[in-house]
Amino acid sequence: MKIVIIFCITFTCGFLGNVISNANPLPYEAIFNFGDSISDTRNAATCYPSMDDNSPYGSTYFKHSSGRVSNGQLIIDFIAEAYALSMLPAYLNLSNNQDIWQGVNFAFVGATALDMEYFIQKKTHSSIDEYLVECST
Repeated sequence: MKIVIIFCITFTCGFLGNVISNANPLPYEAIFNFGDSISDTRNAATCYPSMDDNSPYGSTYFKHSSGRVSNGQLIIDFIAEAYALSMLPAYLNLSNNQDIWQGVNFAFVGATALDMEYFIQKKTHSSIDEYLVECST
């Protein structure tokens, strides 16, 4: 597990360093993010409003409860910022007329890549298959 964490940190630092040092970055117009709590920008808080009630997360950076499991910006925020894109809105928190082609975040606290059958047997949360179905609709 420690090796995976070290790899992720090294990859992210290398990626951001390359993006920031590149005078002419690739012209990305949108980011579609899938992940778990490390990049959830409010999807879980939309499903479980009690997560957002009086939550201290966000009080330092956003100056109010943010619905994130972080007190500040997430890696996905820094990546978007490096490409001069706005912070990604949470998919479950979109308004009816909001354009998702400028980027959207499908990340959800507790998301996993295991098959749905595993979760049915364990009577627990859903898998990435459900998030991909949501993305395609």
